Amino acid sequence: MSPEHRVPLCVFCRKHPVEAKWRPFCSERCKLQDLAHWADGTYRVAAEPVNPAVEVGDDNEDNF
Repeated sequence: MSPEHRVPLCVFCRKHPVEAKWRPFCSERCKLQDLAHWADGTYRVAAEPVNPAVEVGDDNEDNF
């Protein structure tokens, strides 16, 4: 099978073809498991470390 005709696989389990109803997942189960990974902090977005000593909006400017 050529690369242009590959069946897309579920982004969570990578075992089953994508189901149109649950796209980009193969099922509701994979969709919910992926959501659970985001909710419990398993997945993270890369970013610079946050300095807890600096408060948001504490830039010594008048914000009226």
